[in-house]
Amino acid sequence: MELRIIKVLLVEDINFDAAIIKNMLTKEADNNFKKTTFEIVRARSFKDAKLKLDSDFFNIVLLDLTLPDSSGLDTLKRIYSETPETPIIVLTSLNDQLMAINTVKEGAQDYLVKGQFDSKLLLRSIHYSIERHKMLVALRSMALIDQLTSLYNRRGFLNLANHNIELAKRKKRDIIFLFCDLDNFKYINDTHGHLEGDLVLKDTSSILKETFRESDLISRFGGDEFVVLAIDVRAEDKDVMVNRLNYNIDTYNNEKNKSYKLSVSIGAVFYKSSSITSIEDILYRADRLMYREKKKKQR
Repeated sequence: MELRIIKVLLVEDINFDAAIIKNMLTKEADNNFKKTTFEIVRARSFKDAKLKLDSDFFNIVLLDLTLPDSSGLDTLKRIYSETPETPIIVLTSLNDQLMAINTVKEGAQDYLVKGQFDSKLLLRSIHYSIERHKMLVALRSMALIDQLTSLYNRRGFLNLANHNIELAKRKKRDIIFLFCDLDNFKYINDTHGHLEGDLVLKDTSSILKETFRESDLISRFGGDEFVVLAIDVRAEDKDVMVNRLNYNIDTYNNEKNKSYKLSVSIGAVFYKSSSITSIEDILYRADRLMYREKKKKQR
């Protein structure tokens, strides 16, 4: 195994138990894992863990279910909702098979009972949990990605958008949402064939990727519908984004010189963090604005 650093968030309020875990992770108990270095950050409560997860990246979370401000399965659910992309191993004094099964159902990768595992078992559990979680994330991604454009599909977008919206509210970051619909897409399909239609969808996705930031959430939301969610923006960025997208589309049309013009109708909305509602409301408002623009073009 190659040399690597694994960053661990140890959520444990009892000093004695925390010291034991830290000691186990510094031992070279298993020759297979001798080249692994663990960087351990400790949190003593759910609130403390939440703050650390908001501000830093971790490869794995070692979680005690009984904390001063949270207990039982609820602790796991709350931590998992904060960081679904990070594998979690539950460390507990409770030797309860039903609880173990329930923690796995709620997203934990493993359930280890304190006093019943050694350094070797803990190291193996950490490495296996990380690899298993990578596999699960990859499988989940396959169900969330549109195969034609490689953008998020509707399901993938909604899953991530809800998480990003909650993050924007919590961190007091404003958002911009764009609903984009290709104009005359049916005509392109009917006149030039579905292969050309597929090419238009792929080219549109490339233009969107070029227009927006890597951190922005871009999705092929429906057949010829695309949506974008941008966080940590200003009100004036809305017009900048729309103008940049239209400019990139015009550039594409000039370069490709096809018998038809690529065109999109756009509905863009800006929300202050304090006024963010639900993703359903945001979609509805942007969709209405997009529909109005499309109607204007048809006059």
